[in-house]
Amino acid sequence: MQAKYIKALSIKRIYAERIIEGSKKIELRKRSIGMELGDLVLLYETTPDSMIRGGFIADTTISLPVDQMWRKYHHILGVEKDFYDIYFENCEFAYGTFIYQSFLFPSISLKQIHDLCPNFTPPQATINWRNNWYIQTEWMDALNNARNQLMEQGRLGEQLSLFAL
Repeated sequence: MQAKYIKALSIKRIYAERIIEGSKKIELRKRSIGMELGDLVLLYETTPDSMIRGGFIADTTISLPVDQMWRKYHHILGVEKDFYDIYFENCEFAYGTFIYQSFLFPSISLKQIHDLCPNFTPPQATINWRNNWYIQTEWMDALNNARNQLMEQGRLGEQLSLFAL
């Protein structure tokens, strides 16, 4: 049930660390990748690490012209200008998802993920977590606590059950 609010995002270790420590407050992409307010985004660190050891709760996503995104948010993007310019070369818009809250979780290696999550393939960008895949207790606690906070703030509506009596 809760798996529909969980995504895995492919990311380099340095940027995962910056998200977890709080210096990177916006996750940048060249296109919208479907992260929604209140989603738990697991940070799948690419090779050579190949593991999940952190995550964040997605806040709102914005789209701005590339130069405007840098001017307005460079101090919280968690990337250097040279990298930013190369990454967004030939792009008209930059997409950024604000990070509501970040977490460090017990690490889970790619081998463990394969053992616990049938047919898991490391994401190219993002993937939706499947209902039959393993979910750490810490992930659920983070997800539930953050979604409850967002509901209390009036930013996230309660999910209605069509089958409630």
